[in-house]
Amino acid sequence: MPSDYSSFEVMIDNDDGTVTMLGDETISVYDVTNDAPLADTASDADGIVAGDTVAVDAGTLLRFSFSRADGVCGFAEVLTV
Repeated sequence: MPSDYSSFEVMIDNDDGTVTMLGDETISVYDVTNDAPLADTASDADGIVAGDTVAVDAGTLLRFSFSRADGVCGFAEVLTV
């Protein structure tokens, strides 16, 4: 039953052709397929969220999202394998 998701970067577009990596951000994880919140994860100091194993079936759609007090927010959705 456990399945995996790959690592990914958390960054914002600076609207000038550059990006800023967002380190040490809390990332909410939501199981879209089963309509259930999962445990939060976090980006490291370099803005990387490590891949991990989660207790859902392979092929489950997960949504990773974050929102900061300054209004910066974002999300990504991935299928587990």
